[in-house]
Amino acid sequence: MADRKRGRRANYVVDRNNHPVVGLSLDKANGQYYSTHQRPKKYFGAELDQAIVRFKVWQAKQKGKTLIPVAVESPGPGVNVRLGDIPAPEPPDPDRLDDPSYMERYQRLLTYTMMDEAALFEWARAEILADKSRFAERVGVPQIAWIDDIRPPEPSLTFRQVGERYFNKKRRLSAHWRRKQSAFWGEFTKIIGNKTLRETEDRDVDRYHDHVWAEYEKHQRSPTYLSHRFQAVRTILSHALSKGGDQGQIRRVLDLCRRFELARKHGANPQPISREDLHRLLEVSTPKWRSVFLLALNCAFYPSEVAAVERSHLNPNAKMLVMDRGKTGIPRIAVLWARTVEAIREYQQSEPHESPHLFVSATGLPYNANHIGRNFRRRRAEAGLPDSVAFEFIRDGAYTAAVDGGASVDQAKMLAGHRVAGVSDYYLKRNPRMVAEACAAIEQAYFG
Repeated sequence: MADRKRGRRANYVVDRNNHPVVGLSLDKANGQYYSTHQRPKKYFGAELDQAIVRFKVWQAKQKGKTLIPVAVESPGPGVNVRLGDIPAPEPPDPDRLDDPSYMERYQRLLTYTMMDEAALFEWARAEILADKSRFAERVGVPQIAWIDDIRPPEPSLTFRQVGERYFNKKRRLSAHWRRKQSAFWGEFTKIIGNKTLRETEDRDVDRYHDHVWAEYEKHQRSPTYLSHRFQAVRTILSHALSKGGDQGQIRRVLDLCRRFELARKHGANPQPISREDLHRLLEVSTPKWRSVFLLALNCAFYPSEVAAVERSHLNPNAKMLVMDRGKTGIPRIAVLWARTVEAIREYQQSEPHESPHLFVSATGLPYNANHIGRNFRRRRAEAGLPDSVAFEFIRDGAYTAAVDGGASVDQAKMLAGHRVAGVSDYYLKRNPRMVAEACAAIEQAYFG
């Protein structure tokens, strides 16, 4: 078998003590030192001492080890130690190159000791225990000298504890908002993790923010989807702030939450439901959903307002509705049409229940806005209406028909649950017939 042809012998550089540095060579074309056997070439700079240290650190890393360069500026262990950066030494004084004592001292300035990580920390620990003040002065960290006087920080609250403070508070939350805020807070803590407030970093809050925005864009949610979630998180944190304990960390996390970005809401653009679309919707509806849609049109209701109606709010014999708008506390009043009262009675006969709420599920639980919206979409599909038709079009249709039919703007506002200057809540509740003209105009527009 023929001998393998051998290449040129590697030309390694030598250090200041004339010892070869195996694996490090000089590229004469550009004056840079490089790893002899690495392809493509790995360069370590043009200054010899720096290149040697950088090469040894890199070489150790390739073997899964950690070496830390320690520059020693005078003989003896632990004297004037500098960690981290590798300084470029000043060139020697050309007038003193023949001075042996000067050159010996200069040679020491170029000496680097390579320590592995474990040895370095062991040395540092011994130095600190021996003389904290001396070590603090050498490394330029004066706080090390005060270690014995530093008290451990107060325990930091976890997000679970912050949530418990809020949901266990004495002030009553409505069942609907308790469920929603609990879900929003649960989503927040699931993404953040049950960390302490002190452990929470800006990247944690950014991760939650990005998740909510991704869901908003993926499912084409309304801007309210963002505002409800972000506001719930800030509200719960602010409540914890009012209860004392871990105040600094609560404020810090609240400051991080300032980066929550809300979507810009579009300007109001009413979309009244057409007479034809409404009748197609009513034709495919069961007694329950026929009464839901008629009541929404009669009273200019949003889905949440339909869900909030209780049987006690209705006076079928007088054909009146009087209730408070849950969101603002403003009274809602309406004069009910005969067709609305008849639809509600038919629904109550077909699906009797004992709940104080007017509209409930098959299990007897009261509906919320999501249930109303979901069932509207089912009826919409059955009626063959386009997806662009929304429940809110019914309210828009009521408001528009009231004004177009001759009712005053103030009457339309009172029907829709908006405040009118000079009209007290008490007076509205006592005189629901103030909106009779508006209700009659709506019925005429859609059934006349």
